[in-house]
Order: sequence, then C-alpha cells, then structure tokens
Amino acid sequence: MLVKVNRIYNDNKTINVTKLDIDDYGSVIPLEELVLQLRSNSDSTIDILRNSQYAVISIQGNLEANSSIIISADSMTLDELNKEKQKTIEAAIDKKEEG
Repeated sequence: MLVKVNRIYNDNKTINVTKLDIDDYGSVIPLEELVLQLRSNSDSTIDILRNSQYAVISIQGNLEANSSIIISADSMTLDELNKEKQKTIEAAIDKKEEG
C-alpha cells in the first residue's frame, strides 16, 4: 500500500498515514487517513517511516477494524514516486491502445 507518512505517535506505537493511489493520468489521489499499529520490535521499520515522506507498506490485520499492524515498510523518494506515476500513465495508454 502506498502511503504518505504524516506522524508517529505514542513512543513509536502508532503511525498516522494517508493511503494514496495513482490514477491513469498520473495524479496522486489521497484515499483515506489511517492510524496503524507498529510492532514494538521493529526499530528498522520505525526508522524508515520516520525518515520518509512516502512509503510502501505491508500490513497484517483488518483496516476496517482498526487492528492493522505494519509488518514491513520501504521508503519511497519523490523521484521514485514520479517514476511510478509515469509507469501508471504509460500502462493506461497501452491499455487504451489494446482496447
């Protein structure tokens, strides 16, 4: 899941993020704001999230029940986000040409 990191709370136990999507035109669309749990033994994940504006995270649990725990995170720079936006635009163009 692609997210914008907003804030880490409660001595590194929860994080506030905005879930993002990229549309066919390359626009980044905020979908919803989430509060997710962090595992207490995940210092490297916390460091990644603390030092990143954007990240790709994997979660375990149910978003609707507010019981999601981040199990991994990879930092995403603005340049990497722009590359993903371009890939999405190109994929949408290719799909239109096939159809």
